[in-house]
Amino acid sequence: MSNYLSSVKNSCKLLKLFLDGPKEMGVSELSRQLDLSKGSVHNLLVTLESEGFIIQNPTNKQYSLGYKLIELGNKVIKDHDLADLVKPYLKKVANSTQELVCLCIRDGKEAIYIDKIDSLHPIRFNVEAFRRFPLYATSASRIILAFQEEPFIDEVLQGNIRTFTKSSLKASSEIKDRLQTARNNGYEYSSNLRNEGVTGVAAPIFDANGIANASISVIGPTDRMNPLLEKIIQKVVETTKEISFQLGHR
Repeated sequence: MSNYLSSVKNSCKLLKLFLDGPKEMGVSELSRQLDLSKGSVHNLLVTLESEGFIIQNPTNKQYSLGYKLIELGNKVIKDHDLADLVKPYLKKVANSTQELVCLCIRDGKEAIYIDKIDSLHPIRFNVEAFRRFPLYATSASRIILAFQEEPFIDEVLQGNIRTFTKSSLKASSEIKDRLQTARNNGYEYSSNLRNEGVTGVAAPIFDANGIANASISVIGPTDRMNPLLEKIIQKVVETTKEISFQLGHR
């Protein structure tokens, strides 16, 4: 911990505030959230702006994320071997199901959709790529959480559980029961837990060490997904098994 540079750490914290925050924020709001003086925050912003990581709106003097971060994000995805390996499989599942297909990965206690293929149906569900959300929030993230060690699961579920719809899982015990069922089945299926009228089916991707830090999910309107549910589950499970095999999992 003593090797950390406080200025760099505070810069990283500042940038991450925009992940779940508004598009633009001012010095006062950033100062309040970071618990730093306005002068310190201003110095951080000026430095980040000079490198293209932050942009100031000349009209209202508010700050937002800079385009340099898009370049870095695209570089991460380009260099991510898993995304390259999985892309053809995503296309096959998308062609088979005609619904939204996503590649989800675990990053700490959160999950991120790092790749997706949108449905071609005029009425369809969509997700925001590269958006972070809790590991207990969606079928894609819960199936990853289901195969983690018990202490880690406890750590993720401690504190307040965010809810998204009236059907969302609200208690850690309830979520744990759901995770156990997902482990037993080898896939996770849910409707209305994250978005009303939406159904998701997800299965885990295991690496050579038997660790599941990624998943593939199919997501679509419930009235269109339900009649084909068994077929979709089978397709997703078979596909993730193929990918896991390619990664060396036996």
